Amino acid sequence: MTDQLPAKPGWLTALFPWPQRSLSVNGRRMAYVDEGPKDARPVLLLHGNPTWGFLWRDFIEPLKAAGYRVIAPDCIGAGYSDKPRIDAAYSLAHHIADLVSLIDQLDLQGFAVVGQDWGGPQGTGAVLQRLDRVCAMTLMNTWLFTDYQGRFHTTARPWTSWHAPILGPYFLKREKVLSHAGPSATSKKGLTADEARAYHHVYDERESETVTLTWPRSIPLTEGDRGSADMAWIQSQLPRLAQTPIQLLWAPEDQVFPIEYANRLKELLPHAEGPKTFDRAAHFLQDDRGPDLAVEVVEFLNRVAGPRP
Repeated sequence: MTDQLPAKPGWLTALFPWPQRSLSVNGRRMAYVDEGPKDARPVLLLHGNPTWGFLWRDFIEPLKAAGYRVIAPDCIGAGYSDKPRIDAAYSLAHHIADLVSLIDQLDLQGFAVVGQDWGGPQGTGAVLQRLDRVCAMTLMNTWLFTDYQGRFHTTARPWTSWHAPILGPYFLKREKVLSHAGPSATSKKGLTADEARAYHHVYDERESETVTLTWPRSIPLTEGDRGSADMAWIQSQLPRLAQTPIQLLWAPEDQVFPIEYANRLKELLPHAEGPKTFDRAAHFLQDDRGPDLAVEVVEFLNRVAGPRP
């Protein structure tokens, strides 16, 4: 199915030179980067909203050079993957099932997960279904629980307004405030024009940003909200990760998932290393401190697992 992927524009090649493959997950086409030896330990790099595999551009070569197989998928609805126009296609359970399908079809054994934002719960949900195959996890500015909500997610501006029936679609679909401004508006280091364009261009097509509206509405604030049962299940299953090496890397200046979220994760996963904090970084800390974070991930994986499964 590789030839069915949209062609990348020429200007993107210098920033993201790795070819993307594709496979069908639950009836939708998922794009993914797959670099490094096929018999090496796989490392899944999992993004969130509104990013895609481009977020991991500073991680692919360092992990590959260290001997790992690097797999960076675009979630369904994001990047170069299929973008269904219906909200119901984007539940947390759907995204987890898509990752499980990817893991099974690629027959990944002894893999590691590196997840940020939605890559955290989606990756953890998949790990919990394939726990016999996982070797380690790195979590960055994310969450795996329903019992703590920070200020960002409980105030009307901007968060709960995005849940509203009229305001949400207006800001997130018509005005594209996340898909065309999310990473570039929050970066501490600042993105170049082409880096910002790399994030934004995948949502240029009309109605292509359905997932950027659905993901915020899937963060449960009260019991019974969309995603609450799935997230509660993930939280209840975290004790099963007690034997899995876990690393917490955090940007405390992130307004979305500040350090309190890392502290709650540490309470739920007391054996996890960290949180190790990185200043001069915001929500998309990979943009701000990517090379430094990649060094930490490689060191951790070398220590707890190694590049051979």
